[in-house]
Amino acid sequence: MHNHEEEEDMENYTFEPIDVYGDSLELDTLPRVYQSSATMRYDILHTKLDLRFDWKRSHVLGLATLQIKPYFYNLDSLTLDAVGFDIHHVNLSSGKPLSYRYDGNNLTIRLDKTYTRKDTFHITIDYTAKPDENPISGSDAITSDKGLFFINPLGKDPDLPTQIWTQGETEYNSRWFPTFDKPNERFSQEIILTVEDKYKTLSNGVLVRSTKNEDGTRTDHWEQKIPHATYLAMIAIGDFHVENDTWNNLPLSYMVDHQYGKYAKDIFKHTPEMLTFFSNILNYPYPWDKYSQVVVREYVSGAMENTGAVVFGDFVQKTAKELADEPNDDIIAHEMFHHWFGDLVTCEDWSNLTLNEGFANYAEYLWTEYKYGRDHADFSRLTSAYQYFDEIYYSKTRPLIDYYYKTKEAMFDRHSYNKGALVLHMLRKYVGDDAFFTSLNRYLTQHAGTAVEVDELRMAFEDTTGEDLQWFFNQWFLGKGHPHLQVNYAYDADAHTLNIDIDQTETPDHFTTPFILPVEVAVFYKDGSISHHPLTITQAKETLTIKNLKEAPANYILDGQSALLAIIHENKTEDQYEHQYLHASNFTNKFDAIRGMEEAEKLVPYLLKDSFYFFRSIGIEYIPENLVSNYIDLLQDMAISDPNSKVRRSAYIKLLNIEDYDPMLLSHIIINSEQSYPIIEIALSVVGGYEPEGFEKYFNKFKNEDSDYLVSTLVSLIPDESETYLDYLDKKAANISVNYLHDFYDVYFEFLESKSNATLKRAIQVNAAIANPENGSSTRKLYAMNMLIKISAKLMERSNDLQAQLLLNDTLEKIKAIARTETDPELIGLPMYEDFK
Repeated sequence: MHNHEEEEDMENYTFEPIDVYGDSLELDTLPRVYQSSATMRYDILHTKLDLRFDWKRSHVLGLATLQIKPYFYNLDSLTLDAVGFDIHHVNLSSGKPLSYRYDGNNLTIRLDKTYTRKDTFHITIDYTAKPDENPISGSDAITSDKGLFFINPLGKDPDLPTQIWTQGETEYNSRWFPTFDKPNERFSQEIILTVEDKYKTLSNGVLVRSTKNEDGTRTDHWEQKIPHATYLAMIAIGDFHVENDTWNNLPLSYMVDHQYGKYAKDIFKHTPEMLTFFSNILNYPYPWDKYSQVVVREYVSGAMENTGAVVFGDFVQKTAKELADEPNDDIIAHEMFHHWFGDLVTCEDWSNLTLNEGFANYAEYLWTEYKYGRDHADFSRLTSAYQYFDEIYYSKTRPLIDYYYKTKEAMFDRHSYNKGALVLHMLRKYVGDDAFFTSLNRYLTQHAGTAVEVDELRMAFEDTTGEDLQWFFNQWFLGKGHPHLQVNYAYDADAHTLNIDIDQTETPDHFTTPFILPVEVAVFYKDGSISHHPLTITQAKETLTIKNLKEAPANYILDGQSALLAIIHENKTEDQYEHQYLHASNFTNKFDAIRGMEEAEKLVPYLLKDSFYFFRSIGIEYIPENLVSNYIDLLQDMAISDPNSKVRRSAYIKLLNIEDYDPMLLSHIIINSEQSYPIIEIALSVVGGYEPEGFEKYFNKFKNEDSDYLVSTLVSLIPDESETYLDYLDKKAANISVNYLHDFYDVYFEFLESKSNATLKRAIQVNAAIANPENGSSTRKLYAMNMLIKISAKLMERSNDLQAQLLLNDTLEKIKAIARTETDPELIGLPMYEDFK
């Protein structure tokens, strides 16, 4: 599971987001209830579902056949999770009816006899699931617990395709088929889907049969032979564009909206390479029978690692230009790594969720380190740490493995994801790469196809390394928080020793204290050389000593590997921080140096030439105003040719803020050569403001882009009421992506405010048609209705214009007619509709 809302760009951080030496929040002091893993009375060995759909009622018409055996003890009855069903029949496979009780949430079945653990039996349940008719709740991570979703089932909304898709995590698959809906249950499965022939289907496993029926429907039979957890079962149905691919003879597919069909392989770029990379570093080949990725509409989370059939929200659909700035690598890597950590080996309960999500988050680091270099990976790691710090200081503190959580959905937070990955990184740095990945292979090999808890991960590392790691797992997985370290250095020139005073006492009391912290101290010398010294911190206050140094150090770093999850304050001079930036080998140490300096602008010449784009961007920001004219030529070169679009944008903006700088030549060059929309957007605004007479050429260049990213900018620069421009406005009002609708209508109205009655009349006709109750798009209708009201207010200001007043009366009648006849439940209660009835 990937929570899209958690994605943040570190460029947006001020890097002082928290009072890191203040107290964290210690909430929820009341006793909590121990959250045990589910007791296994029986085991579902195989689930077979034969499904049809009543699109008008949003019902699932299902026939479930479950192969079951007692887990250990004898069994004469069993209870299945089945939420909001109509139960029609419950039979043995022989056809013999079974008695049952059903309370709307649980189906309790009385068996025909007592079964032992040596027996297996089959139960068939004929049912109707009604997910839209159940009470609905949600969480920040997963906004609805409906389980199965009918999207635009009657085709009324022109902005939405007609789809069905499911979201099983946490325990929501029991909203559409009867099961034991807990993460420690596993079964193989067959899912048979009968749909209109125009639709594509997707489920776990492989498509073993597809049969066209005489009534215009088609029946697809999907089968997965390897058991997996209940929450990973899925279906998706819709009119998708499908691109097929292969990796090591394994079928791959990318399923997207038709308008993104030509970008499908770019949207899921690197999928084959990622499969190779993860298989290799784990020494464990991808274990499932296919890898499909599908984009659905109105998804309730970021993405979901359903086995061999990953679901993504539509935010991943981008054009080639958008992908150049914002590729989908992180989320693709995250969901793919789940196929080892989460799908192959599954947390046995939600208390151990980080065994799924911490690994998946760490996959983002591993892939970035491999593909783009350690600086990029450490940059991402620091962003993740800041997000975790935000949560722990502004929201909550809890153990990473939390057996006393309030709700299972609350476990999908920055502890399970971010801290989980950060702790794994520390473990990797402590044991070393060879031992780390060997331990992971042991963990996967020993526990494949099972549900696990954190001790099994610990024992895999202990069995590999031969070391008792209880201390590490106790403080980082079972304890709370992270250390706050005050570090003071003192060099004894006579003894050639460096004494390091370390104080953990500012760590909040409710955190684990003291932390045991293996560190590798980096000692820097004037000639640029570095020596590394492994030490271990064990006390709340202690002094560590490094002996036999060759000369007085120029600088020192306690966490020379940049591995610790900790708040560290070191007593250093400005010169030491400058030396640290110039000679440190990793991103975090260099970043800490810049942040520690009071006069970081002295680093500008070095920052502007740094190999990592983030430092070049900082260098641009730190150029003093009184010296910026000295950098104009370099900034112009960077604005045009820097390999990173963020740097190009920073350089361009810096130039635009220089007094008396003429930006026109550069802006024209950018418009004609740049591929990054955020930069083109700025250049269009510059040219449109300075040379409105030249706007038409660029309007024609960008008006037919596949993305609507530039639409609002183009509209804001339209100079007159010519037919070409008005046609463009009519078209975009009707079909602009809803993601850009708000900004579009803001500039659309700004354009109309001073325009002629004839242009206003045209806009009224266009928006009245969009707001018509027969139109299916609630969002588009809402914006169009609001536009009609705003135009009416503008017409009221033209009180001396008879034509305007006649147009006003006609517009008000249109608004009233729309308000009176609207039946959309999302709109009818809104003031703009109620006020005009």
